[in-house]
Amino acid sequence: MIGPRAKLARGSDADVYAFQLTGGPEACMAARDAVAACDGQLPAATRHDVLLLLSELVANAVRHAGVGPDRYLRVELRRWPRRVRVEVIDPGGQFAPVRPRPIDDEPGGWGLVLVERIAARWGVGHGAPGNRVWFEVEV
Repeated sequence: MIGPRAKLARGSDADVYAFQLTGGPEACMAARDAVAACDGQLPAATRHDVLLLLSELVANAVRHAGVGPDRYLRVELRRWPRRVRVEVIDPGGQFAPVRPRPIDDEPGGWGLVLVERIAARWGVGHGAPGNRVWFEVEV
């Protein structure tokens, strides 16, 4: 549901969607709802992959960048005929990406493992306003 927590803005290119939402425990659901509301053209399998990986990146921003209910993160989705790119931008400090692997003794740790296994490409950048983690899936 797009409400006060997520604002959808359509870019000048009809294939670009961007929105900002507050962090915290409801951020993943708000991000999935916003993408589902703006996209009716992706095949079901691609949509499921996009929503799963988006949830993982938003959860990482909430957990590792400290994006709580009092802070915002931004999601950008770009759709081309044969691929979709999703970026999650958080205000956190710079970090060095590591090879994704779950930590055996701790819960969680599967987010970037899933991104690496499902996405065709993914990466991390840093600049204003903070970290930018992205992935691309083929349609």
